[in-house]
Amino acid sequence: MNFLTSDRFQLRYLEAADATSDYINWLNSEVSQYILNKPKSINSLEKYIEEQHSDSNVYFYGIFTLDNDKHIGNIKFIIKGENRDCVEMGILIGEKSWHGKGVAKEVIECFASHAKQQLGISKMQLGVDSANTAAVSAYYKIGFKVVNDGRDDGGLTMLWEF
Repeated sequence: MNFLTSDRFQLRYLEAADATSDYINWLNSEVSQYILNKPKSINSLEKYIEEQHSDSNVYFYGIFTLDNDKHIGNIKFIIKGENRDCVEMGILIGEKSWHGKGVAKEVIECFASHAKQQLGISKMQLGVDSANTAAVSAYYKIGFKVVNDGRDDGGLTMLWEF
């Protein structure tokens, strides 16, 4: 599905045209301090978006407000596992004015509902730096639990079965 809608947001597949200077600024600011691999230019960002489209296991959405279609962040899901019943998730809320307003919870739950009903997916996994306490707290509120996978890099692996 190319787009999903929640109460306040539309999740739609990112296109090369979404590789804007605002997006690059997110990747070069403190809001992306926990993101490891970041394109550094609009050109490399366009290529990254196109690469995501070419992988049928990837759902790479922009998060856009319903009221004014403002691009405020991104969320990515990668189908994993032998049974294809799990997705690995990553999220970036680039617009600081939207931090602490329940964006992650709303869009993650929106995708989870679609994934369960339409794709037969029942689990979501993510990696998060334990120092990113706001994110860890948000994930707990959604229902994620820490799983012990032997990590010793300061990160947590979290799983949500829905």
